[in-house]
Amino acid sequence: MLADISVEYYSRLEQGRGADPSTKVVRALARALNLDDVCVEYVNRLTGRVEEQRRTIPPEKTYIIRELLDTWAHIPAYITDGNLDIVAVNERMHSLSSGAIRPGVNAVITHFASENKRQIVNWDELATRGIATLRFLGDRRSARYEEIVRELSRDPDFVSRWNLHEVARPSDLDSHLRLDGIGEIHMRVHNFEVPSLPFHTMTTQYPKPGFEVFASAPEASEKTFA
Repeated sequence: MLADISVEYYSRLEQGRGADPSTKVVRALARALNLDDVCVEYVNRLTGRVEEQRRTIPPEKTYIIRELLDTWAHIPAYITDGNLDIVAVNERMHSLSSGAIRPGVNAVITHFASENKRQIVNWDELATRGIATLRFLGDRRSARYEEIVRELSRDPDFVSRWNLHEVARPSDLDSHLRLDGIGEIHMRVHNFEVPSLPFHTMTTQYPKPGFEVFASAPEASEKTFA
C-alpha cells in the first residue's frame, strides 16, 4: 500500500487510466513521495483540481508591463509569459543582448542556441532549470506550448532534460559567461513573479562585483532564460 491506496489503483494512475485522483489522493501521494509544494501545485493543476488564473493579459492591464520596466529602467530587464515567450524588454536589456532578447522570442529556445552553449559556462545547470520552469509555468493546452516543445525536441540536450519531468518556480541564479575577446563575466539574474499578471515573470540581470566594466562592452551579450 502506498499513501493508503492500493497498488492496482496507483498503477492505473501512472498509466493515465481511470478518473482523475481527488485532492485527498493527491495530497496523500505527495506525502508518500516527499513532493514539495511546487510539485503538488503542478500535479493539482494537471488534474484540474486548481482552476488556473487568466493567462492572457486583458487590455486594461497592459500598462502594468510598461510601469514595471520603467521602474527598472536602470537595470537590464525583460518580462516573459507562462510559456517563457518574451513579451517586453527595456532598452538596457535590448542593448546588452545586442537585440537577441526581444519581444516574440522564446527564452528557452534562445538559451539552446549553439552560440550560448559555447559561451555560457554553466549552460547545463541553467538549461535544466529553464526546462523545469517551462514545464511548471507553461500552458499545456496552448498551441504555442506544443510548438515550443516540438522545436526544442529536435535537440537531444533538451530531450534528455525534458524526460526528467522536473518542475520549478522561477528563481534567482548566476550566469557565468566566457566571451571571445572579453573574457569571463559573472551575471546575477533575479526572477520576480508578478502577482497582478498571473504566470508572468520579470527578469533582471546585472554583473556581479568586479565585472561591471566588462558587462558594459558592446560585445557582452547575455541571452540566458527567464
